Amino acid sequence: MNFIIIANGNLKDYDFARKIIDKHNFIICADGGAKHLYNMGICPDVLIGDFDSINADIEKHYVDKNVKFIRFPTHKNYTDTELAVEYAIENGAKKIALMAVMGSRMDHTLSNIMLLVYIVEKGIEAEIIDEHNIIMATKHSLEINGVPGELLSIIPLSEKVENMSIEGLEYPLKNATIHIGSSLGVSNRFIESKVKITFDLGTILLIKSKD
Repeated sequence: MNFIIIANGNLKDYDFARKIIDKHNFIICADGGAKHLYNMGICPDVLIGDFDSINADIEKHYVDKNVKFIRFPTHKNYTDTELAVEYAIENGAKKIALMAVMGSRMDHTLSNIMLLVYIVEKGIEAEIIDEHNIIMATKHSLEINGVPGELLSIIPLSEKVENMSIEGLEYPLKNATIHIGSSLGVSNRFIESKVKITFDLGTILLIKSKD
């Protein structure tokens, strides 16, 4: 089952968001993300969080719609988004998408990006999606579809990524070892519709971007 989590971060293009949400079987709303779903006229399957950032009228709206609420205390050890991720994992998610998880709070933004690593460690596909970016993490070689001219950045998350080769980008790579902190893989571009990335060991973050 494909899950999508809507959080309380930036989300401006609701038409774009609807198209993404419609591709998923199960909608989880993390606390204040309810405002986005409410504005789109969408009911989540479950609302999760401490509900310190949800509008009272919106909360009542979803209570009246008999949406399932899972409430946590305000003083807790996990963010609402991580609680939503745990719910998806516990309920058999094969793939998890996250929307509205980036914004002005850099601590939350970075924490949510690192959640991708946690999810893929569980053997589950995961991505963050917004109007301009798709962000993924992986521990395995893969192929990525894109449009020539689109940007693709490859960022090492482990101490090093060994024996990495890249085909289909403007700046290819052959059997290189990239260390954490390196900007070598930033702002490359698709020159073909499919990019092949292979490596032997490590974890990478992939960011496909468009203006």
